[in-house]
Amino acid sequence: MNFKNINNMKSKFNIDIVKKIFSDVEELLKQKLGPIHMAIREDNKEFIENSEYLKILNAVNMALAEDWIMEKSNTRVRYSSIGSIGLVSDGKPDVVLYMALKALKTHNNIVFYVEEEKHQSTDMIIKIVKKACEVNKYNAVIDYIDYTSIEELNKYVKNIDLFIFISKYEDFKKFKRKNPEVSILYSSYGTMSLYLDDKDLKDTLLQMDEYVYNNNIELDLLKDMPVKEAIETINSNEDNYCSVIFTKDSKKAYEFVDGVKSKQIFINRNPGSEYKFQIDDSSLVIKKEIFL
Repeated sequence: MNFKNINNMKSKFNIDIVKKIFSDVEELLKQKLGPIHMAIREDNKEFIENSEYLKILNAVNMALAEDWIMEKSNTRVRYSSIGSIGLVSDGKPDVVLYMALKALKTHNNIVFYVEEEKHQSTDMIIKIVKKACEVNKYNAVIDYIDYTSIEELNKYVKNIDLFIFISKYEDFKKFKRKNPEVSILYSSYGTMSLYLDDKDLKDTLLQMDEYVYNNNIELDLLKDMPVKEAIETINSNEDNYCSVIFTKDSKKAYEFVDGVKSKQIFINRNPGSEYKFQIDDSSLVIKKEIFL
C-alpha cells in the first residue's frame, strides 16, 4: 500500500452518500453469505459459531444507529476528521466491519493491521466496503496490511494519526514504549473478567468456558477471594471492557457494580450477543470551537 498523501485521498464528506454506502454494504453482505462463512472458518478454525454472521450484520446496524457526530457541526462547533486510523486487533470480522464504517462516518481513512495468517475474512469485509464506496463514487482509504511482529508497525507511525489497539495488551505496551509521542487508544475488548462468588455455580462456569472458547475470548477468572479484592484486581488492569459476576448475594452484586470500572457489567448471566465492541465517534474526530 502506498501511504504517500494518504490524507488527500478522501472525497469531500457527504453524509447522505455515506449512509447509502452503509445500506449497500448490508445488501452485499447478504449476497456473500456463503463465502463470508468460509473465510471466517478458514481464519479461525477452532473459534467459529453460527452467530458470527449475525454479528457482522449487526455491526452495520450498530454503526448506523449510533450518533452521527459530523451532523452536529454548526457555526459554533465544527467536527473534523482525525485523518488516518491504524487498527491493530485479532481481526474479528464484526469489529473490522464496524470500524470500517465508523471511519467512513467520521470522514477518516483506516488501515487494519492483521496477523499474517488471519486475513481472509478481513480481506472479504474490506472488499465489500470498498465496493460499496466505488459504486457510490466515494473515495476513502480502507485497507489492511499483514504483519508478523509488532516491530513492523513502527515504520507506519508517520502516516497514521491515531492507532487503536484492541485486546493485544502486550503489543500495545511494546508499541507505546517505542512510540511515546504517537496518539494511541487501547481497548480490552476480547478479554473478560469473571468473578465467581459461589462454589455451587460450577455449571455456570462450564457454560462460560464454552462461551469464551467459542468466541475466542481471553477470560480472567477470579474466585476464592472477597468481592473487594476482585474489584481491586479488575481495576488494576489498563482497561476493563467487560466484567461478569455470578453470585447469590445481592449486596455483593451491588458492591461489584459500584466498584468495577468496566464499560459492560453482567450480573448472573452469560454476556452472549450483548458483548460487542463499541467506540464513540468523539474519539475519532477533532472538535473545534469557533468564536466569531
